[in-house]
Amino acid sequence: MKHLFRILFLLALWPACAVAQGEEGEDADTPAAQQEQAAPAEAAPAGKSKADVKTQKKADKKVVAKKPDPRGPSLLIDAKTGEVLAQDRAGEPFYPASLTKLMTSYIVFQRLRDGRLKPEQQLTVSELAHSQEPSKIGVPVGKTVSVDFALQALLVYSANDMAYVLAEGAAGSVELFADEMNAAAKRLGLTASHFMNPNGLFDPRHVTSARDMAVLAAVLVAEFPEYQKYFVQQYLEVGKKRLPNRNILIRTMPDADGMKTGFVCASGFNLVASATRNGRRLIAVVMGMKNSASRAAAAKAMLEQGFAMPPAPRTRVADIINLPQGAIVPVDMTSTVCRSKPPFSVQDGTVLAGWAASFGTYDAPDKAQMALRGRVLSPAGLAVRGRTGVIQLTDKAGYAPVIWGLDQTQSISLCAAYKVDGAHCEILPATFLEQMAMVAKARKAAQAAQTAIEQGSDGAQATSPARVSVQRNHGH
Repeated sequence: MKHLFRILFLLALWPACAVAQGEEGEDADTPAAQQEQAAPAEAAPAGKSKADVKTQKKADKKVVAKKPDPRGPSLLIDAKTGEVLAQDRAGEPFYPASLTKLMTSYIVFQRLRDGRLKPEQQLTVSELAHSQEPSKIGVPVGKTVSVDFALQALLVYSANDMAYVLAEGAAGSVELFADEMNAAAKRLGLTASHFMNPNGLFDPRHVTSARDMAVLAAVLVAEFPEYQKYFVQQYLEVGKKRLPNRNILIRTMPDADGMKTGFVCASGFNLVASATRNGRRLIAVVMGMKNSASRAAAAKAMLEQGFAMPPAPRTRVADIINLPQGAIVPVDMTSTVCRSKPPFSVQDGTVLAGWAASFGTYDAPDKAQMALRGRVLSPAGLAVRGRTGVIQLTDKAGYAPVIWGLDQTQSISLCAAYKVDGAHCEILPATFLEQMAMVAKARKAAQAAQTAIEQGSDGAQATSPARVSVQRNHGH
């Protein structure tokens, strides 16, 4: 009897034990669970169950809006009519990065059409071309590639070395090719654009606008239909490798048919994308995105939006007014997309040479860099070649924004032009830069020697890795 009573007693307790075990099995370590456990239970209002109260509480919680991703200018146009379907700051200056290669291809396409270049023509890879930063194909110096292969590498894989190969093959030098790029930009009415090189690697004088890139893309579509194959090519064959087109819309959006990606830290991720649906071709330009996925998504969304828009009277892209060159300095996206890289750097003093024009002295490199970017976008700064940078003056006397690598006549003329505009400009002679280079080289040599001593086992000059390995092997 006692045994039966005990069984009945345990059966009566079993449901309560099961519920307690289930509650302990929930993730009580999460903040939400801790808050629910800490808060006393509230009585449900009359006519409402506890479940209704919980549902209402969730609905009443404040929704925190996601901070929008930073982005630069954008523009959506009809490729044939030039109608503007959407735009945001399309006339502001921005760094084009590899969107530059659209202009490079425009010049090369002209050469192909008039017979000055042939698709099968072999071009030699120079030391300068080979030295370009990635992305690149890496063909050795002295080897040759065909114009056709170089164009594929340029427009499919965005190869910086092939941009220089094409420029040198088409015009004889990068400088002369850049002159042709700027002449073409002027002829096409690209008033915000100035090109310093054929691949778009960063130079503060190398600028454009979303408006200009859209116009250039539309011109390429209209004038060179026979070369559109380069923009839709999904892969570049290099030996046994298949290098994918950097424009991922070519593989993920059935209607996509071009055109070019671009990226440097200062610009963020840029894209000129085109798509054709029911015989209508649209061109989207997005700039300053945080990664390649976001630029593709933004461009695709714009294109889809454009295809869904009904016909209506609209502004033409030619009516968008570019801001005057130098009116504002383009936004620098480095701190957003390249967080490990400082947005402003000091010029390596060991390479300084020639005459220079200096635009004052500043107590910090970032201030000097901003002054430099403002100065070089003036007509005088855009008209001169040379190299730009911020140099640290000797004896820690501050930082100077300079255009260097000039000859004496260029530096004198440049400063004279700035002074006419009321801007400060100081001529730095070649002897001054030579002295700075000597000091920088001596400092670098001393640092290298100190590093070698620190790596040595007994404070003496460090032994080469191979020698150390031999000594250790014999030490056993």
